[in-house]
Amino acid sequence: MKELDERLSNDINDKFERSFEFKDKGELEESFIAMQEAVELMPSPKSQWSESLIIITSACEHFIAIDRLTEAEALIDEYLNSGFCISYDDSPSFVKGMILFEMRNFEQAYDWFAKANSISRGRCFVERPKKYKIFFNEYNR
Repeated sequence: MKELDERLSNDINDKFERSFEFKDKGELEESFIAMQEAVELMPSPKSQWSESLIIITSACEHFIAIDRLTEAEALIDEYLNSGFCISYDDSPSFVKGMILFEMRNFEQAYDWFAKANSISRGRCFVERPKKYKIFFNEYNR
């Protein structure tokens, strides 16, 4: 995988920080715009960079936090379908499950959590909101 130019990486990080600052102030639209700008700074294809996974999953989690689920789903789907997604990394699958859970699409959320759980042998639920593990353990098909 390629590495982003240091200056570009710093610019992306600056946009991330601005986005978080806007969120902390309750300025959700500005937060969304700043995060979108951060993602758009990544050269295409966005999935080919060594930093892609962390940038994309972090952006998706931020979009979930500010209730921009459609945008989060489009971004993670682009990554999952890119051909650059590593089969032994549980993060993209878990994030997809989180998005679907928040969209109340529980059957598909369960499937993505199950995939992440299989890859990580349960570690995917560590340091995540407990509601996802509770759902995964209690969901009845």
